Amino acid sequence: MQQKQSKKSKEEEPLFNGSFKDNSDNETDDKRKKIKLIMNVSEIQNMMQSSLQGKSYSNGYCKYEPDGVNWDMFWTDAAVQPETLGKMQPHQKINHFPGMYSLARKNHLGRNLMKMRKQFPNDFKFFPQTWLLPAEYGDFKNQFVKGKVRTFIVKPEASCQGRGIFLTRNINDINPTDHYVAQRYMHRPFLIDGLKFDLRVYVLLAGTDPMRIYVYQDGLVRFATEPYVTPTANNLEDVCMHLTNYAINKENPNFVFNNDATKMDVGHKRSIKSVFGKLQEEGHNIQQLWQDMYNLFIKTFCTVQPILSHHYKSCQPDNYANNMCFEILGFDIFINDKLKPFLLEVNHTPSFTTDTPLDSLIKKNLIRDTLKLMNLSLKAKEEIIASRKEQLQQRVLTGKKQKLTQEQKQLLIQQSSEQRDKHENNNLGDYVKIFPLEDAHEYNKFIEFASQLQDNWTGANIKRNQKKEQSETPLTQISKPPAIPVKKINTPQMLPKINKKQSKIDKLTESDRNTETKSKTQSSSRKNTKEQTRQVSYPQLPKHHQSMKNLQLQQQQQVIPTYQQQQKKSCLQPKLFELDMASPQKRSFSQNKKLHQFKLQ
Repeated sequence: MQQKQSKKSKEEEPLFNGSFKDNSDNETDDKRKKIKLIMNVSEIQNMMQSSLQGKSYSNGYCKYEPDGVNWDMFWTDAAVQPETLGKMQPHQKINHFPGMYSLARKNHLGRNLMKMRKQFPNDFKFFPQTWLLPAEYGDFKNQFVKGKVRTFIVKPEASCQGRGIFLTRNINDINPTDHYVAQRYMHRPFLIDGLKFDLRVYVLLAGTDPMRIYVYQDGLVRFATEPYVTPTANNLEDVCMHLTNYAINKENPNFVFNNDATKMDVGHKRSIKSVFGKLQEEGHNIQQLWQDMYNLFIKTFCTVQPILSHHYKSCQPDNYANNMCFEILGFDIFINDKLKPFLLEVNHTPSFTTDTPLDSLIKKNLIRDTLKLMNLSLKAKEEIIASRKEQLQQRVLTGKKQKLTQEQKQLLIQQSSEQRDKHENNNLGDYVKIFPLEDAHEYNKFIEFASQLQDNWTGANIKRNQKKEQSETPLTQISKPPAIPVKKINTPQMLPKINKKQSKIDKLTESDRNTETKSKTQSSSRKNTKEQTRQVSYPQLPKHHQSMKNLQLQQQQQVIPTYQQQQKKSCLQPKLFELDMASPQKRSFSQNKKLHQFKLQ
């Protein structure tokens, strides 16, 4: 009996397939098969999957599949290629922007920020002075001046979790051919309990044009595990004192884990809310600290906005809602002794592992609020699919694709933006919107200059200027061909050569002109004999034609002496080229031969 009951229970109990039911579903909805939201988690770590699969974050079913093509959201740890975004449907979303390497790579971030600092030195002081090696090795070597002790922190240009980072005061510690990012070490940190720390602030980029930036109000504070001492030659290698990376300090025996989610202010990893609450009780201006960080985030995104917008529009030019990509970035912030924030680096794949109760609480709430803010729901999906079907039906009826005017496109962009604002303002969760705002016009100058840098790098400004010049030039100038410059021959350097050639030509002309008539008569007689010997009979010319031919010969004989007289009176330049410009019919055989020999000489 027990075996039969166990078999019945196994048959009646459905197998768990990764689907989670929302509380808003009714019993009548279970009778019919519903559309499921599918999240592709094939390219993320197992620890990340556990934090994603904790709850249903959408208004319906959310199915987590290890692989597949028919997905509604793709969560990946890898960078997104433009081809992937170009093949996506309007209702699909992905958790990265193509082109984010310009912000996430240490070398690209340093290069972009240093270019902005040269143009706006007072506005871009929120990051340490940076050198990209080996390209800027010479300038970096000049920083090591005798009598001045300076400490530098050197990082590999494409690493994470503190791997390969070291401190130095000697240029000989660095190979001139190795690729590093070197920065001035900030030796005056703000200390809590005598320990150095940094902040991991989560910033959501939800759109590129216009930018949509949200900052999560909770994050992580990561402490060093050794009491801080100003760097000296003896303690430069003590990474647990100078570096705050969690991957480095958790290996130290002094590291204290937080095992109680109700006590966020204990251990070497704490929450931002608990630390900021303690600082506010001590009298520090935390609101000003947040405002300074907001300003830092916006300016950092302004440096790469043209790059991200170009990649997105080239892949999805018809996505007027600007909502197919989003990205949670981890900003690492250093706080100095005056409570001023400085940017250390930006992580495009911040760790979402939940190995402690503190991590689990903060990161799961972060992902939940992010998916709600991005409107990942069945209702939004159905609306997009319905509008897509309506467009296809109109195309079938009319037989052609509907082309929108620029005014219609701007109207659609405005309507989509208003719909997003309405949804996002009602679903912020623990996020705060920092861009766009009404008083955000001061950041336009940064975006414009970054756009100029992008155009100079890609060469787009050259094409734009050429089109502008063509549109501004009148038609009369366009129709005229460009004048070809003619080189003048009668220069002082050429006069000796001209005199030599002129003397030779004068000698040749006297003898050649006398023999010209003889050669012409001989050639005419030869032609007559050849014509007679030919088998083909030609009709003889009339008499008046023959008389005309004789008159022409007589006129030529009369013209020759007058031509010689005029030639002596003419200037040097016509004499030089008279024979060259003469037609072959008027030039004798001997004259051609002698002229050819003269040119060879």
